[in-house]
Formats: sequence, C-alpha cells, structure tokens
Amino acid sequence: MMVMRSATCFIFTLFVVKIVCTDLCLDNDIHALILARGGSKGIKLKNLAQVGGYSLLARTIKTIKSSSCFQHVWVSTDDKNIAIEAQTFGAMVHHRPHKFARDDTPSIDAIAEFLNSHKTIQDFALFQCTSVFLKSNYIQEAVQKFKSHDCVFAAKRSHYLRWKMVDGFLVPAEFNLNSRPRRQDWKGDIVETGMFYFSRRRLVDVGLLQNNRCSIVEIDANDGLEIDSSHDLSMAKYILSSRTKIDL
Repeated sequence: MMVMRSATCFIFTLFVVKIVCTDLCLDNDIHALILARGGSKGIKLKNLAQVGGYSLLARTIKTIKSSSCFQHVWVSTDDKNIAIEAQTFGAMVHHRPHKFARDDTPSIDAIAEFLNSHKTIQDFALFQCTSVFLKSNYIQEAVQKFKSHDCVFAAKRSHYLRWKMVDGFLVPAEFNLNSRPRRQDWKGDIVETGMFYFSRRRLVDVGLLQNNRCSIVEIDANDGLEIDSSHDLSMAKYILSSRTKIDL
C-alpha cells in the first residue's frame, strides 16, 4: 500500500506541474504564424508533403497546439488546398495576396502584410513547417524567454572552422592558424536553424525581425534539419522512422 500511495502522489504532482506550466505558457497574447505558400519550387506543394503520416503543415500545427502556448494559430497562404489542410487541423487561415507569395517575396514582407491585415496583433511567433523536428518544449522555452527579450529564435551550435575570400586570398574567418581551436575549447558558433522566430510588430514596422535584444533557444543539432529538397524530405522520413523504432 505504501508503494501505491507514493505512486499516486507522484502522478498527482506531475499533473499539478503540467497545469502550472500550461497556465504560465498561455499567459500571453502571442499569435502563432505559419507562412505556407503553394508555389514552392524544390518540392511541389512542399508544405503538404507527407512525413510520418501527416503533412509538414499538419505536423507543425499539431506541435504548436501541443505546446499549449497559443490561443491563436494562423496559416498565411495563397493556396486553396493548404488552406483546407490548415483548417482541418484547427488553424485559422489568412488569405495572402499573390504578390506577397512569389518566389522572390521576403518573409518580412509577407509578415508585414499579415500584420497590416490584423491591426491588433502586436507579438507573433513565426514557424516554418519545413522544420520537421519542431518540439513543444522548444516552443515553451521560447515563450518564457520572449517575456524579457524583443525577439527569440531557434539556433544550434556549429564547430566548423570557417574560411572566407579577401582580395582573392583564402583566409581564416575568426580563428588563428597558429592556434587552431579544438572542439572542446570553444562553445562553437551560434547558427540560426529557421525553426521559429518570436518577434514584435514594432520591429517589423522598421523592416526588422530581430535586433540586438534577442535570445535563443538552443536546439539539439539532430533536430535542425530543414527540408528544402527531395533529399532532405527522404532524410526526414528515414530519421523519423528510425526514432520511432527506437521508441518502440
């Protein structure tokens, strides 16, 4: 009986902690935004490509909702099928004009168009559904950091030594040839993954997504895959299948 009471208390404690964490995460007015146009070139209708039984768009919406951090999840699109998929999985649809959904349209312009159509939105979180390994705990960490920063984005560490061309010569970029750093001697460069960007209307109003008051959520390098090609899509399917087998 002692074991049963201990287990019951443990389960109850986990339940209470989960409620508290959810309440803290929902205590915001951040709108989640996914830019998902229909005219992708590398993979036709890439945002609807299937991975693990769901489209990339559906997976992203489901993960955003599972974080319990947002009361509003939007999909900005110019495509009817993407709009249907978004609504099927509980997102609201913003119908993006074609001139803001071209190959050469910067994301900041598409964001500005969305905000200009929804004047009351001040804070937003941009998610890319090509980041197939988005996780709810990454989102929850970002929400907490966003409370004290102007912007938060997903990043990973890179320990590759970079070179650059200067006046026709190949030179080291930010490391000394006479004392090449060992991996264990430095934390590595901080590299954006593109998984998500939390930002504010006042930054977009001056053409920015980030400023010097940003924070990062450092994600596992294994979760940093971005799907930009059919090879990336195949890799994502393989990785997801391998992880599922390990979990089983």
